[in-house]
Amino acid sequence: MTGQPHERAPRGVPRHRQPGTESAAGRTHARADEAGPIRLGLCLAALAPVGLSGALRVARDAGVGVVDLPADAHFALVDRGRLTDPGLHREVREECAAAGVEVGCVSNSRDTQLVLGPHGPHTDPVLVGTAEAKRAHGLRAALDTVRLAAGLGAPLARLMLGVPDLARWLSWSGSDASWQDNVDAWALAARPILDLADAVGVRVVFEPHPKQVAYDPASARALLSAVSGVRLCLDPANLAATGHDPVAAVRGWGERLAAVHAKDLQRWSGSESPRGAGWSRYGPGPAIRFRALGAGELPWPAIVAALLDDDYRGVIYVEHEDALLPTEQGITTSLALLRTLIPAGPAQGRTW
Repeated sequence: MTGQPHERAPRGVPRHRQPGTESAAGRTHARADEAGPIRLGLCLAALAPVGLSGALRVARDAGVGVVDLPADAHFALVDRGRLTDPGLHREVREECAAAGVEVGCVSNSRDTQLVLGPHGPHTDPVLVGTAEAKRAHGLRAALDTVRLAAGLGAPLARLMLGVPDLARWLSWSGSDASWQDNVDAWALAARPILDLADAVGVRVVFEPHPKQVAYDPASARALLSAVSGVRLCLDPANLAATGHDPVAAVRGWGERLAAVHAKDLQRWSGSESPRGAGWSRYGPGPAIRFRALGAGELPWPAIVAALLDDDYRGVIYVEHEDALLPTEQGITTSLALLRTLIPAGPAQGRTW
């Protein structure tokens, strides 16, 4: 069965309207979002505590018509043991249809990390076992995620396959080891996944992240050059967290850019450890934490303008990871800002 809402919503996750009672504001936003050149979507991972039905109701009430559905066992929004079951596919399609929401992307970031690792204690919360057992688990999860995407009619499967050797970030005197070795390992490991995706009409996308082979614009370009058929999902906050210009990072990808994630970022500049919730580290740099749009320092008006200038016509998925705001408030805040930036129709141009 698909995940069901808990009787009592956890703190920070709202109680929901009954089916068929979506707000007029949600319906109005949905119509406006569909009219613009860029659609607005929602990543459902943050809504896992309320189950799939509850998550889809939040998306519907927020006026969102497209979602990223995580297939990770950790989130339990769908039954991990039934990802290839046509019965599950039918159930999820029916729930989405009832909410007026479509699945634009099926994702997997935790189980599929085990394809390339690391395979030590870092990933024991996903699976305790040998490196071989972990690799087999990750590959099976990746293949099943692609099959789920096909069964739901989702065009994209976003897979985080991990990275075999983070030490290759550095140059080593007298050694010819380089990051390209990780790129080659990704291309080899992903081959059966890409073959299946091609056969069932699903496009595999990867997202640059410090725990992945593609972690910045340069490594993303290297992976796109090495592997035909894959596409890119960009999260400007992830790239800004490691020191990259978030506006420059979204430019120049053309048709290779298949999806965009939206969240904001705070970077800690003090010499002492930061206080408060949500702080983490993306490597050896200063601490960072993710926020709802407008609550951090990223120039989202310029980021959206750069996407429009590049004729991006995909989905911007709001990804709520704000530890200071309740989930629905963070989602609503982020969507509201994006709706002020994305044209609701053709622009009339300059008046002089």
